[in-house]
Amino acid sequence: MSPDNLKTDLLSTDPNRRNRAFATLYKSPVVNGKIRDWAKMYNLRDKEPDDVLQEAIILLDELLRSGRFRAESRVETFLLGICKNLMRDGLKKVNRIVLHDTIPDSALYSADELADYMVLSELSAAEQNRDVVLHETMKKLTDKCQEALRLYYFEQKTMQQVADERQLSSADQAKKAVFRCRQSLKELIGNDPRFQF
Repeated sequence: MSPDNLKTDLLSTDPNRRNRAFATLYKSPVVNGKIRDWAKMYNLRDKEPDDVLQEAIILLDELLRSGRFRAESRVETFLLGICKNLMRDGLKKVNRIVLHDTIPDSALYSADELADYMVLSELSAAEQNRDVVLHETMKKLTDKCQEALRLYYFEQKTMQQVADERQLSSADQAKKAVFRCRQSLKELIGNDPRFQF
């Protein structure tokens, strides 16, 4: 099926055409190959690549049904962006993904921009408790270490941005600082019985 026919069928009101288009996406060797490569790269344990693809297709279908995705870019590329986002966020053991009510039209043309508008919701009480314990443990680190880890892991700053904010001489210095702080945090976690499960 050509990219244009795929787009047309996905936007069709005929359920047979839509189902055929989704089946084409689901069976695509390009899509499946990329997802399997990423699954290895992200070392997925809890989810199979097929599960990720199914979730991504459901999200794509929601966007199509709501009229928020008009298929003006390649559908496969957009679907792969959703898959990659699900895998990255799957590392955080997130139980479900919720889309913001309003997504700017500009975000619907790029998988990367769409990912920025996906909100992750942790629903498990055990996971929420783990996060509370982790934050308590981080408070045992020096202020400099807390700041370095916060900037890099929670605010997702680059090493150069961490260096700038911490007034370090280079990104390499920031990398060394983050590594040392991460090692300190690992030791604290290793000695805390609340993390033994």
